[in-house]
Amino acid sequence: MMSASLYHSATGVQAPHCMHVVGIGRTGAAYVEALLRTGEIEDHLADPRATFAALVVDIGDQDMGLAQDYAAAFIKRLESRGIPSDRFLFQSVALPVPEKEEFFEGMNRTREFLKLEYPRYYWNPNFESYVPKKYEMPKAGEHFPRAVAKGIYANAYYAGDRPMDAALRKFVDHIEKAGLPSLVTVCFSMAGGTGSGMVVDLARHLSNVKLGRRIPVIGVGQLPHSGDPETYKDSPALYTTLNDLDCMLDDDKNAGVTAVWGDLYRSPFTGGFFVVNPEQSWQRLTAYTTTGEAPIRQSFKEMVTNRFVADSFMRFVVADNGRDLFRALRPAGLTGAPHETVSSKSRSWTLFDVAKLTHPGVQVLPGEAPSKWEAVVNQWIDFVPKYDGLRDGFKTDYAEVLIYGSRNMPMEDIAKTFREVVSKKYMLDSESSLHVSTHEFFDALTSYANVILPGVAKTDLEAFWSSQKVYDKLSWEEKLNEHAWLIDIGPMLSEPAIRFEGMAGECIWGCACWVVVPYDQLRGDKLPPANRKIIMEEGIAAMTKTVVATPGGAATKRKSKAPQAEPVAAE
Repeated sequence: MMSASLYHSATGVQAPHCMHVVGIGRTGAAYVEALLRTGEIEDHLADPRATFAALVVDIGDQDMGLAQDYAAAFIKRLESRGIPSDRFLFQSVALPVPEKEEFFEGMNRTREFLKLEYPRYYWNPNFESYVPKKYEMPKAGEHFPRAVAKGIYANAYYAGDRPMDAALRKFVDHIEKAGLPSLVTVCFSMAGGTGSGMVVDLARHLSNVKLGRRIPVIGVGQLPHSGDPETYKDSPALYTTLNDLDCMLDDDKNAGVTAVWGDLYRSPFTGGFFVVNPEQSWQRLTAYTTTGEAPIRQSFKEMVTNRFVADSFMRFVVADNGRDLFRALRPAGLTGAPHETVSSKSRSWTLFDVAKLTHPGVQVLPGEAPSKWEAVVNQWIDFVPKYDGLRDGFKTDYAEVLIYGSRNMPMEDIAKTFREVVSKKYMLDSESSLHVSTHEFFDALTSYANVILPGVAKTDLEAFWSSQKVYDKLSWEEKLNEHAWLIDIGPMLSEPAIRFEGMAGECIWGCACWVVVPYDQLRGDKLPPANRKIIMEEGIAAMTKTVVATPGGAATKRKSKAPQAEPVAAE
């Protein structure tokens, strides 16, 4: 990979970025489709230094067709503009559902596989398959528990022709050809089994092994919405996934894992993690139609919601050649220089709330009075706290709101209303900043906002607590099937350890496999500090003692009644 400057020192402007994407499962595939739909990613490749790699992974090919079609059309678009198509790489890997005997043969070779990856791996004599051998495999397209999806991925990465290893190598090789800095997004559903079961290992293999932690890898996990089927809404998989990710993103918890199992288990999400909330988009679209067959109508509404949310996120990713994404990650402490970065630890999650305000043909129609349009928009701005997916009391020191609407909308007034709502609901009373920007959207009947809130902890998410209640009702074997990260080396992370009092990670084989992660923190019985400002102040406390005094005495801040808000930027 050619070296390139991330910053222009005189202006602070970042270089253009190459954007790459991995989508796992049906939800992940929708994010890949969304990126291929944008004209911006096509424009990026007009730069001879740029490359673009996209990878879709799923069990079966039933949800890959659209991504494959968009990729084929994308190549034709490049060719029509005279852009070499070899700057673009698309791969779709449909993993077959193995026969039961083949699957468990792979399970029995887990120690052999891990020894290949980590020579100092402890060959546990107590090892048994982490998927119970009486388990009957689902069919492609059906729901797969996390542990089973993990096992299918492991067989594809380590065994036989190693198709997943080959796909990731090819993906990374294409990134390395770029003459510009790169950012990689890894997208999946946190409530399903396939994406959340595979991502814990796929992201590790991509980021920690093949990329050597040199390039920011950004996790993008979508929450379920209230219209999702019961399989996904408040699913136990969501609870265990949030715990897995928490032990990756929180430096303190992650240190308790790597102290025992080594640096390969450091967080693979070197560029941070976005929790994407689709609830307000679902609520805005749920009244889309009441005609037709109910199951078809429900399926249509789910499809429109998920694709709108994915489109909204990916438009943000490609905006200004990836610079908007890079800038948004800096206040979260994820793309800054080491000397300016202080870990947010348990508050290292960033909420990305796609707040849809208007939808064609719903509540207000073309040609109606502007005052009615403005009233509808303001009503749905007021709904943002209701559908944000957060428990009451969350506060942060920094937030961004990116507003999209047609040029005939009163964007300054909309921005003012958003500033009032976000400041009151989410911002700390002092020493916080809010950045609001407005952008023209191509559809005159659609308006929405991306509300970006860094400093979230998993315990701020309503979904953490509701999914925990469902998880607690499961049998031990059912709980085992909902685990993925670390389960192949023994610890069942979301259960209390038996041999090590107060710690998480019961060993499924009854031996001394363990992690140094307090169970009360994992469970949420002990809450993290109230906001990330407290964590960052603690992190820098020792350094503040070295600050040199200057003439004029100590500096004092002028009092202000509201959080500092940057001017509205318009496009």
